[in-house]
Amino acid sequence: MRIRSAVILAGSLLFVTTACTSIQPQVAEIPAAIANASTAADHQKIADYFAQKAASYDAEAASHERMARSYFSRPKGDSALWASHCNSLKKTFEDAAKEARALERAHRQLANSMGN
Repeated sequence: MRIRSAVILAGSLLFVTTACTSIQPQVAEIPAAIANASTAADHQKIADYFAQKAASYDAEAASHERMARSYFSRPKGDSALWASHCNSLKKTFEDAAKEARALERAHRQLANSMGN
């Protein structure tokens, strides 16, 4: 019974994830979506895309922060060099998240100015 419940739950999550991601433009569609955006709904979809990207970048930054801390617990190797690499990537992803949020805000403002 547990296996059946787990399979049903996994299938449901896959369906919801697929449904949610198909609502907003995919990466390859973004340039055209931006170029052709003419309605509030178009701009909301683009804003949603950038919100998702910001969340993804935040997750990457957090992952690299954890990796940097992990390197310092290693007894051998150049921990400082490896941690520096991770900290550099963390900063890059934090900056990317900040920029994605700015684009999200701009598209939400455009959508609101069009009468959502």
